[in-house]
Amino acid sequence: MVQANGTRTRRGRASFYLVALLLPFLVFAVLEIVLRLTGTGAQIPLFVPAPVAGYLQPNEAVIKRFFANPDYAPSVSIDTGYFLEQKPEDGLRIVVQGGSTAAGFPYGRMASPAGMLQQRLERTFPGRTVEVISTAMSAVNSYTLLDFADEIVEIEPDAVVIYAGHNEFLGVLGAGSAFSSSLSPGITRLIMQLRRWHVVEAGFQIYGFSMPEPPEQTGTLMARVARERSIPTGSELYLMGERQFRENLKRLLGTYRSAGIPVFIGTLASNEKDQPPFVSASPPAAEARGWEFNRDALLAALEKGDTEGARQAATRLVATAPDSADSWFLQARAELLGRRSSEARHAFLAAKDLDQLRFRAPESFNEIIRDTAVASGATVVDVQARLAGSSADGIIGNELMLEHLHPNADGYFLMGDAFFNALTRGKIGGDPPLILDEEMARREMPITELDRLAGGWRVDRLLKDWPFQVQKQPFETPVPETEIERIALDWFLGKQSWPETMNRALGHYSAEGNMEEASRVASVMAMAFPFEPDPAFIAGEIILNLGQSDRALPYLHRAAKLDPKNIRYLMGLAQGFYAAGRIDDSIAVLDRVLDIEAGHGPATQFRNKLSKEREAAGG
Repeated sequence: MVQANGTRTRRGRASFYLVALLLPFLVFAVLEIVLRLTGTGAQIPLFVPAPVAGYLQPNEAVIKRFFANPDYAPSVSIDTGYFLEQKPEDGLRIVVQGGSTAAGFPYGRMASPAGMLQQRLERTFPGRTVEVISTAMSAVNSYTLLDFADEIVEIEPDAVVIYAGHNEFLGVLGAGSAFSSSLSPGITRLIMQLRRWHVVEAGFQIYGFSMPEPPEQTGTLMARVARERSIPTGSELYLMGERQFRENLKRLLGTYRSAGIPVFIGTLASNEKDQPPFVSASPPAAEARGWEFNRDALLAALEKGDTEGARQAATRLVATAPDSADSWFLQARAELLGRRSSEARHAFLAAKDLDQLRFRAPESFNEIIRDTAVASGATVVDVQARLAGSSADGIIGNELMLEHLHPNADGYFLMGDAFFNALTRGKIGGDPPLILDEEMARREMPITELDRLAGGWRVDRLLKDWPFQVQKQPFETPVPETEIERIALDWFLGKQSWPETMNRALGHYSAEGNMEEASRVASVMAMAFPFEPDPAFIAGEIILNLGQSDRALPYLHRAAKLDPKNIRYLMGLAQGFYAAGRIDDSIAVLDRVLDIEAGHGPATQFRNKLSKEREAAGG
């Protein structure tokens, strides 16, 4: 009897301990269910419903999900772009990931790889619904890309395009960033995963409410993100940056590989030749005077065009201070003076890699990209080689770069062209019915004159502040001399929205008879508003009047598809088919017009004309 009671007592204690052990998990589960049902503690989503039913768009507030208090987030966002909630059967959907270059800074989304690809793919697959969705924005790195991956998989892209790595040290959550937790990459990723639970996210939100008001955001974004302004090669922070990039990229590419989504990842390019190092290690104290003497001798030799004197001084500089970015940069200039392009580029890249202010990715990141892509089955797109191959002496400089790493319009075109060629070689979307040659594609680039003007002013403002200037220099907007400059300036100053700006420009170009630029503005507006029939129709009409019926037809067809009973759109489509020599298709569209409005005069006359032409041709 005593033994039976003892057994029951032990079993009771075991049950008590089991319940005590499981109780916290039960409470957590119940609380999680309640919070999910009430919508409390939900993480900010990457994609949200667009203002038009049936469409989604990237969430302009998504950067705030990486901060306990959203007021601490930098003022960056993904450019607005719309795509169908339900991917159509004929759809070709590409997602672009990356930082400010992938976002098209300073011109905007249409200059970015997403904009360039949208334009090229629409021309290449004229009968399909092409959607190139950008999730890129300034100041983000591989942590953000990895955190977005599951939501990107859910929208079923046919491929993902990645151009990222320059923000790994100083972007949000970067190893040396002001927006960093200073935790190891593994712990940072764990916290990001845990925040997907409503209970954990609600806890972060409560903590965020208790935080003091953030300081006012002043200065450039570059100045605000850079907590560590000196990260020497091989230092603990440097190695942490390499590690987080390698590990995050491996997980990112692994996610897409598991989902069966092809990935095209670009190598990283920057201004090698014309951007001196921001922060260079000082020469050893005992050698400082000798280093300065050789530096002055080298500069004098460069000015005189003394090739041999410059090379000798450069050799002494590097020997004296091999860890100095300035030593290598000056040696590169000496080698370039002697027309030794290969040696010059090697030295320029060494100078960039030793630059301790890490706004440009080191060459080791391109090695990480190649190695990780091979291991994950991703396709490497050698953007760096494409830009270098189009640069004087094979060294990327101001011919293609606006400052330290953002391409100009030509540079963005080459980047987009490299990705486009890789996608078509990879048969993404199947065999293309039409391949637009590079010359024509360049002429049709979706970068407007307004983009170029406003982008130039953004860069001018950037270059007048740190790190390009020790002391901030005044920036003044220019006095406009033309109507287009006035329109661009009003947009730059925030006096009008992007659609208002484009409509003003379209009216101005049309009144002037500048139909090439009018067609560029109109086609950009049609790309931006895929659910609106009128921008597509206007673009189609303008392009048709330029005698480019094959290019005009997809726009005219889209307008008629979006509003199938609009006689104006149908008549435009009929005219487009006729201009393309497709008389039977034109007659079929005119019959649709007459079904909608029997006895429609212009449609009747046009149909009679086409019937006679067909009979005369023996049709």
